[in-house]
Amino acid sequence: MKILVTGGNGVLGQAVSKLFLSCNIDFIIASRNQKAKNYNDNNNTSSHLNHFKWIYMDLSKNEGLNKSMNNDIDTVLHLASLPLQRIHQQPADITLTKNLLDSIQKKNVKHFIYSSIVGIDKIPFSYYQGKLECERLIKASGIPYTILRTTQFHDFVDAVASKLLKFPITFVPKSLKVQPIHVDAVAMEIYKIIKEAPLNSTYDIGGKKVYNIKEIMDSLLKIRHENKLILNMPAMGKVIQGFVKGYNTCDNIASTSSTWEEYLATKYLK
Repeated sequence: MKILVTGGNGVLGQAVSKLFLSCNIDFIIASRNQKAKNYNDNNNTSSHLNHFKWIYMDLSKNEGLNKSMNNDIDTVLHLASLPLQRIHQQPADITLTKNLLDSIQKKNVKHFIYSSIVGIDKIPFSYYQGKLECERLIKASGIPYTILRTTQFHDFVDAVASKLLKFPITFVPKSLKVQPIHVDAVAMEIYKIIKEAPLNSTYDIGGKKVYNIKEIMDSLLKIRHENKLILNMPAMGKVIQGFVKGYNTCDNIASTSSTWEEYLATKYLK
């Protein structure tokens, strides 16, 4: 099995790369940023493991695609994403996915794996709608596929909450729900997927517990020994209401994921 990984420099891409290296899996990182080429050395991975290959690929500009694709690629792991960016007046991820699907040797690819997000079919957020269109393109391509939708990663939840807490007074819909998942658990789920036959379907996976945003912020403030005033605001708009209703959460729990509290302890109590 020869695996092509797009988005190898991202949070999930790096977690997947570490896991694949530890399992001695042969894979190629496709990226527009050459720092992925040195990722293995920078992380001091054991010398007995295969060093992954790096090829230049810019999916946003349709560059480096045809010449970089090898006929022996039989598994594509599509993790590349440009959140909140637009290309040709549409969410950038649509262009990335179209260019990737147009470039690969479809007859040789036995499994196309796509990392998506829980709730994109119910929450009318433009980025989510772009991801949903990517899913549709993959399903229509005729390539055997598995689409894994996950809840938000711990570090993303941390970053969003921390940004909101920068203000002297924070206004949020306190009942907004979130289900943080450890990125390494998602990488492990992807490892399981590549060893199995394509499902030709979509499934969800989430963290161990659903919180409201007030609980997330309170725990973050407590472990950082900070004190901020958090006031409730109405859940205005269909996007916010979707998060309040918990459309971004799921019942399928990742057993290997650490909890939000364990994440906080690991990061802030070193």
